[in-house]
Amino acid sequence: MSDTEKPSRGILLKARNGDVIGFDETGLRLNLSDEVIADIGRRLGAPGGVTPVDPSVLGDIHAWDVLRSGNWYVFTAHLPGDQGICQFRRRVDPLGDTAPDILASPAGGLFAILSLGGTRHATTSDEVLRYPYHVITTGDDLGPAGAAGTQTVTATTDIQRLTEQSRDSQIADEIIARRQAAFRALPVIYARGETDNSSSIAGFLTGRAVKNLRQTVANLCDAARSLEVAPKVLAVGLDFTLEAVDTEGAAWRNGIYELMAKVTDVFADHHLRKPLFVSLFDAGTRTISDHPILRAQWELAWNKAGHDHVFSAPGYMFAQDENGRPTAEARQLIAEMDAFAIEAQNADQDWACPVLLLAEREPDPKVIRCRGQALSAFVLDPDDLLNAGPACGFRLEGCENDAKITGVVIDIGDPNDLLISFDKAPKGDSLTLCYALGHPASPDEMPANRGALRDEWHHTSRTGRTLHRWALPAALPVH
Repeated sequence: MSDTEKPSRGILLKARNGDVIGFDETGLRLNLSDEVIADIGRRLGAPGGVTPVDPSVLGDIHAWDVLRSGNWYVFTAHLPGDQGICQFRRRVDPLGDTAPDILASPAGGLFAILSLGGTRHATTSDEVLRYPYHVITTGDDLGPAGAAGTQTVTATTDIQRLTEQSRDSQIADEIIARRQAAFRALPVIYARGETDNSSSIAGFLTGRAVKNLRQTVANLCDAARSLEVAPKVLAVGLDFTLEAVDTEGAAWRNGIYELMAKVTDVFADHHLRKPLFVSLFDAGTRTISDHPILRAQWELAWNKAGHDHVFSAPGYMFAQDENGRPTAEARQLIAEMDAFAIEAQNADQDWACPVLLLAEREPDPKVIRCRGQALSAFVLDPDDLLNAGPACGFRLEGCENDAKITGVVIDIGDPNDLLISFDKAPKGDSLTLCYALGHPASPDEMPANRGALRDEWHHTSRTGRTLHRWALPAALPVH
């Protein structure tokens, strides 16, 4: 056949299921299988870097609209939890030895709740999260309580779901629940606490917990970059009080200021905004009701030393076990109070428990005026929910003539002033008015210290209990 008689189209290769290679005026034509087309798509990527994927790559879950975006599968699914139908993601390939976890897709950034504490803070529990795909932690198999000071945290960009809960993860779960109830975007929150067994604030400042937190912050930022979102730390919890057994109150207070400065520097190194520090005001245990460190916390309530710090609640409102750790119900209540404080502060709203500032004698020698401040008028709880007794949690220290409290009332002329009456004029060169400090050992699950002073704020907990913003313990010299 001459060149002028060559055919303009034809088949070069056939298979049982059809033509494979043909040609026409434009060149070769290939008919490729669906598997080959899918493989080419995975290798080259579709426009915008996103490629449709068969949902079977995720296993036997109720998922659809699966796309590959970089190193992630992104998809819609209906999975266990209260989040309902949401967008999720999973790494294509594991970074470690275990299969990658399915996580919720972050909205507005990768949020975080971090913490530093002593041995009591390392406690974990088996509560079931309502949002198990939205609360995550470092992908190093150490969980939300970290290494507990037993080893050094290593660098990783990996992130995991939780198999146990910490105070931080329960706070995160509570924040997410409130956002869903308000039809707001559901964040993904990275929860991680670092602790060690230091017995002094000086040791804690140079201990493994602080060093591990530095690496945890770096891991958080790297994880956020892997998700192509910004890291946003909602709060850093501080929980190191009675563990400092050989530390005086003033040294502990100064050490906490130094600790906040150290953490602030770590944040600055990673271009994170100045941290919000959140603490529970430690009111002691069933048997320990007074201690220099318990008293030293009072100054942190009004003297922030330039830091953003808030006490979410006083510890005397939460039940404890025999080791001074909160009960299961108390852990939920603490998480709710912490969440209120964190959400308020991050929305530039006020959150502060009532604090007592000054005690001074009235012209009537049998009356002491106690001045304080709160976000609303003081309330002396009419039901005495915490069993503070007729003295409302007050007692007089250093009294030489055994004067006894006969009445506590709010001054009608100033809603943040209390008038405390005695059966006789108290005498003593070093009188100190104490609130929720130094009470006898407790016969039940509640801490020894009690109080009946609060403000007007209240909320019904998931547990059915009514939460109040109770006043912080104080020891005020009487002037």
